[in-house]
Amino acid sequence: MVKIIHGLIISGLFFVSLATNSEEFVEKGLTVGIPYNLISDVNKSNVYISDDNITVVAVKGSDLYTNSDGSTSTDNAPRLYFEPKSDFTFSAKVRANFTTAYDGGALFVYADKGNWGKLLFERFKSGNNGIASTVTKITGDDAYHNLITDNEIHLKIMRKKDTFTFFYSEDGKDWIYRRSFSFKSPKKIKVGFLAQSPISETHKVVYSDIQFKE
Repeated sequence: MVKIIHGLIISGLFFVSLATNSEEFVEKGLTVGIPYNLISDVNKSNVYISDDNITVVAVKGSDLYTNSDGSTSTDNAPRLYFEPKSDFTFSAKVRANFTTAYDGGALFVYADKGNWGKLLFERFKSGNNGIASTVTKITGDDAYHNLITDNEIHLKIMRKKDTFTFFYSEDGKDWIYRRSFSFKSPKKIKVGFLAQSPISETHKVVYSDIQFKE
């Protein structure tokens, strides 16, 4: 079932709680400055939207992952996304309450289960926090980039025609390049926010300072 959600007014703030297994639309112009309908796919998890931030709470077993030979994949991470029509720059500050390895919050691009990319702020197996990325084209290409000492970081995706570029920043001003890749698809490209919790009972990620320009 797909439906338009107009939201609730709570203490003067626009607020929507999404917690179903179906996809749901949040009408464009109502939230966080993104000029497209926001579509939720929560997979038994939860998404909360206010007028200036988005919170995604993932439940145990949720992930977006494909291994390097394509023999194993998981695609049940809760997400909130939109479908831009042209080149864009999309960024957000990501704050995560890490507790367990592989807890994470990401910005992502997605065509289908076998074709997607994510820029991930993650708790590594070592116990450190850091930036990782995956580009999946049937098989997965994982990369660990660098360590982050804090529990928050800024992530950015840029699109120019069929090229996507990932960046991160500690202050949201000075951006550091991580990787670029070609991503072509006849399907509409979905872009948005995602949380994962492969091992933890739950993992909460808050997205704020959301910027989108076409």
